[in-house]
Amino acid sequence: MKAVFLDRDGTIIVDPPDERVDSASKITLFPDTIEALRLLARLDYGVFLITNQAGIAEGRISKKDFGLINHAVLQELAPSGVHIIRTYVCPHSPADNCGCRKPHPTLLLQAAREFNIDLVHSWMVGDRQSDVMAGVNAGTKTILVKTANIPATVPEATYTAPHLLDAIHYIETN
Repeated sequence: MKAVFLDRDGTIIVDPPDERVDSASKITLFPDTIEALRLLARLDYGVFLITNQAGIAEGRISKKDFGLINHAVLQELAPSGVHIIRTYVCPHSPADNCGCRKPHPTLLLQAAREFNIDLVHSWMVGDRQSDVMAGVNAGTKTILVKTANIPATVPEATYTAPHLLDAIHYIETN
């Protein structure tokens, strides 16, 4: 299977000003998210969410809260028709120095093993350098979307898109 791995916060939903989505009330889709995922749903890719969630390690949300928020995100995405096969989450803070936090490729590699994913023909899409580097480190093609609160420039990205819809159009034609 080919896959598209999507970062969540800052890529498909807006990062709130405090940079933590710690309740369902803070979920706001970007204006083009549904249209982008509607297009992605028509392509021949499995779709996964790959997300760093330091708020769990910081005590801002529990793992149960994360599950409720993730369920709410999936409900918001439902009108697009996209099927998110699984959400992979790193619950650690950067200070924990764990092996599953992006830019480490651990979560992508785990998905590849569990779902027989061809990483060479897959994509990692995100708004931060850590997202792009996780894809590079896993052997996927990568797209940096310029939707982050903290603008990033990542020369290693296969492509840089102004927003998710442009990123999915690029995947469609490449």
